[in-house]
Amino acid sequence: MNTPEAASFIVDRNYLFFTPLDIAATILGIIAIFILLYLRKQRNKDQEHFKYLIPAYFFKAIFVVANALFYIIVYKVGGDSIGYWDGAVKLNNLFWVDPMAYFQEIFDSSEVRTIYNNFSIQTGYPDSHIYGERESFFISKIASFFTFFTFKGYILMSLIFAFITTNASWKLFELVRGYKLHKDWHLALAIFFIPSLSFWCGGISKDTVIWVALCYFLHHLYQIISIDKKASFINWIVIFICLYVMLQVRSFMIITVLVPLLFAYTVRLTKKFQNRKFELNFIRFFLISLGISVVIIFFQTPEAEKFLNEAAVINQDMSTNKTYGTNRYNLNITDYSPTGMLSAIPPAVIAGFYRPFIWESLSVSLFLNGIESIVLLYFTFRFLVSTKIRQRIQLIRKHEFLIFGFFFAFILAYFAGFTSILFGVLVRFKAPVLPFLVIILTSYYLNEKVQKELKKKAKL
Repeated sequence: MNTPEAASFIVDRNYLFFTPLDIAATILGIIAIFILLYLRKQRNKDQEHFKYLIPAYFFKAIFVVANALFYIIVYKVGGDSIGYWDGAVKLNNLFWVDPMAYFQEIFDSSEVRTIYNNFSIQTGYPDSHIYGERESFFISKIASFFTFFTFKGYILMSLIFAFITTNASWKLFELVRGYKLHKDWHLALAIFFIPSLSFWCGGISKDTVIWVALCYFLHHLYQIISIDKKASFINWIVIFICLYVMLQVRSFMIITVLVPLLFAYTVRLTKKFQNRKFELNFIRFFLISLGISVVIIFFQTPEAEKFLNEAAVINQDMSTNKTYGTNRYNLNITDYSPTGMLSAIPPAVIAGFYRPFIWESLSVSLFLNGIESIVLLYFTFRFLVSTKIRQRIQLIRKHEFLIFGFFFAFILAYFAGFTSILFGVLVRFKAPVLPFLVIILTSYYLNEKVQKELKKKAKL
């Protein structure tokens, strides 16, 4: 057992998370973050919606700390989040031993690598599972930057990730708020105060990185395409960085984002060519065909083939292997071809939107998700039984951000429902769906004054 991996395993499980230095650094970090948030709020005290800024961070911080303690206590210093942080710590150690080797690891994107090239007993060895998966070790690379001013503390780094996530969420909040389709507290509820979103998309995880990239991508994209705002070179740089991050962490997110953008763009063109029916129908046909072509081409790529094969293995394993526990669902999928994936759309999307239902959430770890399911079903019921349901559907169809949000939520819910099988995986994977679903379902809170303004703009 005197292998480097065995030595690494022993060291990793003997981390001390609550040393006096860690506690002191964490307290100072919270104070510093609070001061930054308070100063930002004071600079914008004339804007009423900034009252949500500090509560938004501390709501997320509470759930992020709960998530961190979950991995430390329940998983007994295990799980992916600990693995990402552990890899970051080993990269930090490598920097002080051999800076050139550190940068070689940071910029190395090859599929096949060996852990023994640069790491040693002196630096410690990252978890072989995390290091062996390029997407996972990418999170460790990002996290390694923060180890230089967090004293390698796991809790403090998690709180900094929560701060970054809150800032990213704020960008989305202000973007959607600008459309004046919601009351502020409805929008704050959708973006800041969904428990599962804060729990899974706030700490050191792939889900957090994807959520941050998505929020900044949308903010800067709509800065560019907005008629009222002037785009800058920085907007383009941030957009390309966000797309690169999505590609590195979860490549299918590119499809999840770009296809809805095509539909959103058709809405904008519809307004522009509404009096020129031939051009309008031609453009619609072209863009919809382009969107379908993108999906078809994606399923012809090696990446898609890998995704389908992995989905088949994961579904079959998780559906039959009792070691994963009983908190699972079954879509009854036997065909993992593109045709089979299409037939699985209804149950997969329902799972991605609403499951686990309350009767499927009787365990402590899923109870809050069951409550969220009830709230979402309530919003859906209110939407469907409304006397103005036609107007609401028309509003979604004619609003470029709402149509983007609908298709984004639909596609990501499908991927989440299709691939997860375990409720514990599903609630984590589908978390970014929930804000967009709530935004869509509550967009009927549109006052008459705003309706008139939108109608005037549509006629221009």
